[in-house]
Amino acid sequence: MRRIPAIITLVYLALGALWLILGSQWIRYLDQRIPERDMRFLYSYKNLIFLFVSGLILFVLIEMYRRSISRMQSNYKQLFEGSIAIIYVFDRENFRLLEVNERMVEQYGYTRLELLNMTVMDLRPAAEQSKLAHYLKSTHQEGRATQVWLHKRKNGKTFPALISHHKTIHKKQEAYTVIAIDIEIYVKAEERIKELLKVYETVTSVTNDVIWEYCPGTNELKWQNGFSEIFGYTADLRENTKEWILSKVHPEDQDHVEKSMAESLEKLSNSWRCEYRLKCVDGSYKYVSNQAFLLLDALGQAEKMVGALRDITIRKNYEKRLLHRNEILKNIAWENSHKFRKPVSNIIGILNLMKIEEKGTDASLLTMLERSALELDEMINKINDSTNIVDQEE
Repeated sequence: MRRIPAIITLVYLALGALWLILGSQWIRYLDQRIPERDMRFLYSYKNLIFLFVSGLILFVLIEMYRRSISRMQSNYKQLFEGSIAIIYVFDRENFRLLEVNERMVEQYGYTRLELLNMTVMDLRPAAEQSKLAHYLKSTHQEGRATQVWLHKRKNGKTFPALISHHKTIHKKQEAYTVIAIDIEIYVKAEERIKELLKVYETVTSVTNDVIWEYCPGTNELKWQNGFSEIFGYTADLRENTKEWILSKVHPEDQDHVEKSMAESLEKLSNSWRCEYRLKCVDGSYKYVSNQAFLLLDALGQAEKMVGALRDITIRKNYEKRLLHRNEILKNIAWENSHKFRKPVSNIIGILNLMKIEEKGTDASLLTMLERSALELDEMINKINDSTNIVDQEE
């Protein structure tokens, strides 16, 4: 703003110096070129001519400057009134509002006239008025977002606003110009996110799921809540890299897990899933199920993997018990289909021989019948014992 007045002053000084140096020479030149007329009378009007010419030039320059200022004021007014942010000006001494924009009228519910008869304290809840007064009267940083302040509408409802302000002069009064941004929607969204995170943490604590995020570009692996509680590795005992977690996989499962994950990243598969054994901090192993989804960037490259690691040790142990139970049932079936049929066949055969011997029964046949009956009883007891084992495991 100061450059243009300085330029006008310099132009006036330059014209004055130029006229003083060349004015007399110009008159002598005219007097010599037109000998039939006496041009010396121009000396009497030299200063008047200078005043007239310089005044005309100054008028043009000042008018150009005035129009520039007018355009700037018009642009400022359009910016002030057309801004989507709340903008207002208030007196630094008594805090009275001096100017407000249309957005502020809409946001607070007051008319423009009502606002111009109020102070900034009237726009704050009672709990924040003394805090604001102390802040404004103390030395504080300007020109940037200071903090979130609560504002009050005409209907009494409050909303959070992020404030930026700076000192200014408004109609010869020392004032502050304030830009306020209503962030109520963002605060509510943040609160909603916090609620969802709490729900998520509750669900993951019940299901023993641990959410993780891996970035192939930086090889950074991030763990959410639950990893330390389930496997015992606190933050100071683990490294946030893929190599570290692969080193904790059971040696018999490492090749399979590493190849499976590398293949998924290479083929840009939508999802990846793998079951393996993971070492805990106490040296024991837990069975885990790891499932992840691959997220791609704008270029179609792997940006990150987001997955859930689930402890399935209980399920795996149950599966082992089922396999053992099935083995027992197979043995029972074999006993039933092979060994159990032998004494039964013997009994049937002996009975047939007894029918043939009409005059009497051989003692040896009775002995064989008794032995077969004992074998049959022994087999039945074994079947009962095996059945009891299955019942106990259930």
